[in-house]
Amino acid sequence: MIDALVYWIGLTEEDVHFFDAIISAYDGMASVRREYRLSGGEAQYKVFVSRGMEDEFLEIVARFREVAKVGSLVCEEAADGTASTV
Repeated sequence: MIDALVYWIGLTEEDVHFFDAIISAYDGMASVRREYRLSGGEAQYKVFVSRGMEDEFLEIVARFREVAKVGSLVCEEAADGTASTV
């Protein structure tokens, strides 16, 4: 069983540090990684989100969109390798 979901979030290098600081304030919710991939010219950073905390995470992303440019948000289902855009 996997304890976390993998999300990829499109952010600038500057904004990923700001986003990480916000997420870090919520103990056990998620872990922002500096690992990234390029998709369509966009840098997407890897975020591990604890199962059961997805709604809170998505709410924070929605609020973060108000102050920063957030690109795509993709949830990667690790078990079968599929991904869904949020």
